[in-house]
Amino acid sequence: MRTRLMVFLTLVLAGLLLVPPGWSQAPAAIKIGATLAVTGPFSAEWGPTFLQFMREWEKLVNEEGGVFVSDVGRKLPIQLIIYDDESSPDKSVELYEKLGAVDKVDFFLGPSTSPITLRASTVAERMHIPMVAAEANDTTLFARNFKWFVGVLERGVDWSEYYFEMVRTTNRSRRTDFKTVAVLFSTIAHTRDVGAGAADFARKSGLNVVATEVVPFPTTDYSAIIAKLRAVNPDLIFLGLWGGAEVTAFVRQSREVGLRPAEIHTRFVGKPLIAALGPAGVEGMTGETYNALKLHDRRTKTIFERMKIDPYDLPWAPIKYVAMDAVIKAIEAAGTLRRPVIMETLRDPNFRITTTTISGALKFNWNVRDADRVLNGFGTHKPFVAQFQEGHLRVVWPERIADAPYRPARR
Repeated sequence: MRTRLMVFLTLVLAGLLLVPPGWSQAPAAIKIGATLAVTGPFSAEWGPTFLQFMREWEKLVNEEGGVFVSDVGRKLPIQLIIYDDESSPDKSVELYEKLGAVDKVDFFLGPSTSPITLRASTVAERMHIPMVAAEANDTTLFARNFKWFVGVLERGVDWSEYYFEMVRTTNRSRRTDFKTVAVLFSTIAHTRDVGAGAADFARKSGLNVVATEVVPFPTTDYSAIIAKLRAVNPDLIFLGLWGGAEVTAFVRQSREVGLRPAEIHTRFVGKPLIAALGPAGVEGMTGETYNALKLHDRRTKTIFERMKIDPYDLPWAPIKYVAMDAVIKAIEAAGTLRRPVIMETLRDPNFRITTTTISGALKFNWNVRDADRVLNGFGTHKPFVAQFQEGHLRVVWPERIADAPYRPARR
């Protein structure tokens, strides 16, 4: 009898040890909170379709059994709690506070855009809830010495590296003969970084930067700037503008007055441009995307098949996929849902996430000197170059993942 009692007590004690401190019982699900620009001025790049993508990811992960948490001893399902922040930083802060205090989420996914993430990440820092940012790479984000924040993207200044690598390569092979470029960008922190980086990469690629123009966001009247650009007549125009409405306005107005560079390259490419300008109006334009069909893994392919849409209509979807994947991979590596342990795992310089959805392994960078600042927590992923060809978007660079060869334009 005494032996049976001892066995029983041992089993009870073992069961208690499986439950992390502060938990009366193992959680029913891993709760991940986020806001998204479903409506408002930023929704053209995200919106309801992007929300559907996230829901399909959640569904698929759970169909596959969920995420194994070793200190619970079994797999747990994912529960995404997502609110529409209406493209507002203030609204996003309010909602992340609700996610932490009311919904009691375990982790945060970052919101859409650098401006909103800049504010929302302060909630993560204040509440000590890990946040993995997706669509945000303003350098300022990583210069604040935050302890509870990482992002999967390279800095905005590195945005156009692949594009100018392509220009340099095609110039050297004499497929192109581009000599001059004008860089135009808006005042949002992210696009300022993109524009500054583009001018630097252009010079390193051997191009002469004949104009650098900054415009307030939002801007839809480019008549004065177009007059300046006509005077210098650049071979390439690099548009570091925010979204479809701004790019559409610039392209229409420039063509109305006869400004026709060999190529217009834009930070944003996607379905809204084709819808606004038509296939003929966008033919030959280049821009950035994080989507490359050759890199999609089985789960990504399944999601887009279920959604029945062209993956290139969601150029930023793989970023969110990698951010969501980073959360569950960190949980698996840490073996717990304890937030400090998860954050310690994310901050480990040896932590890597291998994914084929975006080229190469994801890691986070720490203690990187940038002039008089030290940067922490930014990732390694930067976008690829895509081109509109015959009404479709095709990845053209780097060549190892290209859907089609780059088609240089001629004046």
